[in-house]
Amino acid sequence: MRLLVMGGTWFLGKHIAEAALDRGWDVATFNRGRSGKDVPGVKPVHGDRTVIEDVQRLAAHGPWDAVIDTSSSDLPPRDVLLAASTLEDCAARWIHVSTVSVYKGWPHSHLA
Repeated sequence: MRLLVMGGTWFLGKHIAEAALDRGWDVATFNRGRSGKDVPGVKPVHGDRTVIEDVQRLAAHGPWDAVIDTSSSDLPPRDVLLAASTLEDCAARWIHVSTVSVYKGWPHSHLA
């Protein structure tokens, strides 16, 4: 299984990447390299998902059986669409997990 995790350095994305590696999957991550360290064993691709050239460069690392996107909750829909449409031909499935919607009051009540 070839998996791309959008983000993948902290919170849910990190745990998804680790679990996929534990299963023996080929895992790539795409992130800016700012919010956490890359999980050992993944193939990191650094870039900004709001920059078309970065997402096009990411596409060259595919194809993937699945993309799991846990890092777009703060983005406007046009930026989520940019990545999804640019990677459409190299991703068999796209899974969007809106983790911010799972927690009441997140992130504001959890910042204190």
